[in-house]
Amino acid sequence: MSRARGLAAAGAVVALALSGCAAGGAAGGGEEVEPAESGEVVWWGWTPDTPVAERYIAAFNEEYPDIKVTYKNFENVDFRNAIVPALDSGTGPDIFNLSPAGGSPDTYGGYALDLEPLAADVLGSDWESKFAGGYAEQLRASDGRLVSMPLGGMAAGFLWVNQDILDEAGTQAPTDYDSWVDACEKISAIGKTCYTMGAGGEDTFPTEMFHSIANSVDPEWFIKAATGEAQWDDPQGIEVLEILQKMRDDGIIAANALDGPQYPLANEAFMKGEAAMVQMGFWYTQYAEAESCKTAMEGAGVSNATCFVQLPAEFPDVAGKGNGSAYFGEADYGLAINADSENIGAAKTFLSWLTMSEAGQQHVANALDLLPALQGVTPAWDEIALVDDAVQRPAIEKLIADSAATTQSRQWQTHEKTLDAIVLAMQQVLDPSIDKSIEDIAAEMQAGSEPTDIGK
Repeated sequence: MSRARGLAAAGAVVALALSGCAAGGAAGGGEEVEPAESGEVVWWGWTPDTPVAERYIAAFNEEYPDIKVTYKNFENVDFRNAIVPALDSGTGPDIFNLSPAGGSPDTYGGYALDLEPLAADVLGSDWESKFAGGYAEQLRASDGRLVSMPLGGMAAGFLWVNQDILDEAGTQAPTDYDSWVDACEKISAIGKTCYTMGAGGEDTFPTEMFHSIANSVDPEWFIKAATGEAQWDDPQGIEVLEILQKMRDDGIIAANALDGPQYPLANEAFMKGEAAMVQMGFWYTQYAEAESCKTAMEGAGVSNATCFVQLPAEFPDVAGKGNGSAYFGEADYGLAINADSENIGAAKTFLSWLTMSEAGQQHVANALDLLPALQGVTPAWDEIALVDDAVQRPAIEKLIADSAATTQSRQWQTHEKTLDAIVLAMQQVLDPSIDKSIEDIAAEMQAGSEPTDIGK
């Protein structure tokens, strides 16, 4: 599973491909098809993990036993490479994930039905008020069509720590730069990696580190730069890259950070119990649950897995200016219905149950994978078995409250070209073989970016 960018960044080739099929979603007539109580539905996504999706489907089938739902999970880049050719050829899924990131609603909305009539039928004319703030808006295409129904939201900009390793090393989650260096020295002394990060490849996970550092430098600057009100090579941008370079030099960022992407490199290092800290978003909460933790560790190659206690931790105030580092978040993704699907009625029934019913959204909440899209739905803790309830539950409850209160977007307001430019800049800073000044790298990042007017 990868939560980097979802359906963003397929480039000019995809845009050209879409230009020939955009009429399908707008004029295919699928909006008029009534929900059905039987049929088959194929769902493709880069998330959730397959065991989570299977739990959703099993619960759905208790109410709708005559609709067979088949889920196919992809790694992030694999999904982007597969979805457009499949949709173009008519062999694509009935339902596919679509996120707000990087302009995805416009880039992929031409393949999808407008779901607003369905939302109004299910939830009433005030349907949008039933969802968490901004989620539906973020999943509209620029022509106003609701091309994806929000399943849930997420927040990022914090760390996850292996509390067992911290205890063994005699240290705590760091709160500032110096305490992070000190913690890394103690963690390294017991033969563990301090902080694992995968910054190689095309995924945009590294932008979360950049954004977190930026919020420590100046809490308003990242969004201003993303929307063209500031420049990426402003003094704040220079300082962010300088801090990143210092983190590399001081051993906070592992030397193998460029050897691969966050998934699988960092995910496996953390899940194997080899690393004390990783930067992941709210979706990682699911691995505090005992069964999900065991499954994830086994997926990372651990035999006879014994779960460790993982906890969220604030991103350290690395700039030392007293700003802390604010969380950022948005609708994580929604479900889109393929306008050319032959199973639109069954697809509408499954999508409606999972995204718009309290029963479906309760399962989303209990999976601890997303912040439920429907307001007022919270985890049923008596149905959730954490690794260490006494320690993890209070921390997760606080994380849920803090995540729901985020006011900064994660990738919704940031153009895909900008995300790619940030990743390239970070890779150059982290690569000791690159002989280029921070100022030049920042200037190239600015030249390679494209501002948006989203949310202004």
